[in-house]
Amino acid sequence: MERNDASSDGIRRRDRSRERTPRDGTHTRRAALAASATALLTAVAGCTTAMDFIGDRLLEQVNVFNETDRRVAGSIAVGDPAGETVLDETFDLAPSESGNDNEGSASGDDEQSVAVYDDVWGDAGSYEVTVELTDTEIDGRSRASETVTISDPDEQLLGVALGSEEVGEPIGFRVGESLSDLA
Repeated sequence: MERNDASSDGIRRRDRSRERTPRDGTHTRRAALAASATALLTAVAGCTTAMDFIGDRLLEQVNVFNETDRRVAGSIAVGDPAGETVLDETFDLAPSESGNDNEGSASGDDEQSVAVYDDVWGDAGSYEVTVELTDTEIDGRSRASETVTISDPDEQLLGVALGSEEVGEPIGFRVGESLSDLA
């Protein structure tokens, strides 16, 4: 029902008091879906941003993540494009907190499930990375090698995931610029 009222200046104006608009608290289905989608995207973006913010403060150029439910020890070696060894270190990592509390669990301990190494990359190029586990296997594998390409040594990180379901390999390698790229 539309009503026209004459105003004091003689111009007829529409009385919209009976029309519903999104501003009066009544939303169409489309508006509700749009609002829900926006909230979901904002929440997801916030998580990635928060994850990357934390990762920027904790991660270094080469990072080894234990995603298993048991202690994992081993070594990592990295050869630069000229064939020189630029990293040759051992690690002893506590079980991932996301795993079950089984043998070797470090609940409540200050032990880490991540090993980080800096000052590895020199120039851009292909780096040969070898990981060898000591006295253990993950899905039947105790050794893995991968050639990774580093195009921006100042920005790129290497993540070596041990037993991660997201990577698809028992020992997986990922290059990226942030923690969310490595996940």
